[in-house]
Amino acid sequence: MTKILEEYIENKKVCSEYLFQDWREFLEVLYSQGGHIESILWFEHIKISEQKKSLGTGGYIDNFNQDYMYAETNFFEHGFDNKSLCEINDHIKLFIAKYPNNSLIPSFFIIV
Repeated sequence: MTKILEEYIENKKVCSEYLFQDWREFLEVLYSQGGHIESILWFEHIKISEQKKSLGTGGYIDNFNQDYMYAETNFFEHGFDNKSLCEINDHIKLFIAKYPNNSLIPSFFIIV
């Protein structure tokens, strides 16, 4: 792992997962540093008081807004090893669009 990527992750990761508020920026840094992703685990950013409406369960408190959390969903996708950054961005946007009433955020399994 390059120093640039290591520092980015250390400063921008919102929990113990590879989960970032700006997933696009993370992917740009990851791919510019020679890394790529192999899988995506989806989280929903939701108000804690509305967790019963969530597509996910459990998860992580949002340290930037304690009223919210990142709830882990059962949506897990793999097979991205040979996909380009453009293909992955398009896939993520399409997946998010399938759930317009939810705030889904990808978490990544990475290869560096």
